[in-house]
Amino acid sequence: MKHLVFLMGLCWAGVVQAQEAGVSLTGDLVAGGQVSVTWTGPNGQNDWVGFAEPGAAGSSWVSGAWAYTNMGNPLTLTLPMTAGSYELRYVTGGSEVLAAQAVTLAAPAGLGATGPGGAALQPVGALMGGAVLSVGWSGPNGQGDWIGLAPVSGAASSWLGSAYAYTSAANPVQIGLPLEGGSYELRYVTGGGQILVSIPLSVVPGGLPSVALPAMTAPEGALLSVALGPDAPRAEGDYLYIARPGGAPGDYSGGYVTIPAQGPAQINAPATAGEWELRYVVTRGTDYIPVGSAPLTVTGPDYKSPRNRP
Repeated sequence: MKHLVFLMGLCWAGVVQAQEAGVSLTGDLVAGGQVSVTWTGPNGQNDWVGFAEPGAAGSSWVSGAWAYTNMGNPLTLTLPMTAGSYELRYVTGGSEVLAAQAVTLAAPAGLGATGPGGAALQPVGALMGGAVLSVGWSGPNGQGDWIGLAPVSGAASSWLGSAYAYTSAANPVQIGLPLEGGSYELRYVTGGGQILVSIPLSVVPGGLPSVALPAMTAPEGALLSVALGPDAPRAEGDYLYIARPGGAPGDYSGGYVTIPAQGPAQINAPATAGEWELRYVVTRGTDYIPVGSAPLTVTGPDYKSPRNRP
């Protein structure tokens, strides 16, 4: 069922001038899906439209379920991944809520299929690149049996990168969906190469944020307090890495911490003086992807940054 929501807010600026904001939303209100949002409002610096928990502060939002107004009109928003009650808001860069409307999201309908010998698959979750699909299953659970994604009509021996799990690992298994999206088959395949169950899946491409981090200088081993702006998603599976400049995406040789729900990220500088790099890293499926970086100079008694050498 398609839903249309219209909301209008009024906020007085001074005593004679008013700011109006409105949002119209169209699409299926199913957790993890996408909707189109047409908005009106002042379109000020850092104004945004998106979802928040009911009654939460104007500085609060649901990670991944918002966009700046300067990104377009209409906006395509991804709905929160968890079913339940939310507010759709127009919020100024100063965290003032100009408009808010209650929205209730339904849980996504599970896709299911059964095959020979009682084998079955029951995936649950948003079909969006970078998300993790939880797949309940039944079947023989033989040696080498696996569940995962494969190219459409591909051979039983084919699978997609790391998007698979052995049935012996768990029930349900967790399958990371490819960031680029596309059409695939979700399969239960025996160790002997027989496809017992296959479900067609169409995965919507996922997106990556861009996070700004501050350049920093600190002594060896000092506690760093790294400020994070509103562009930091602060989602589960987000990390702050310290890596060597030019190091591999998975390099955290200088240490790492999980990103806190609020406030700065705190991490100790490496014990070795030299040039390092702060990295904001997000989890997409089974991949860890840097989406922002800044230089970190760690000083010691005899160390001079190349930028400060004669």
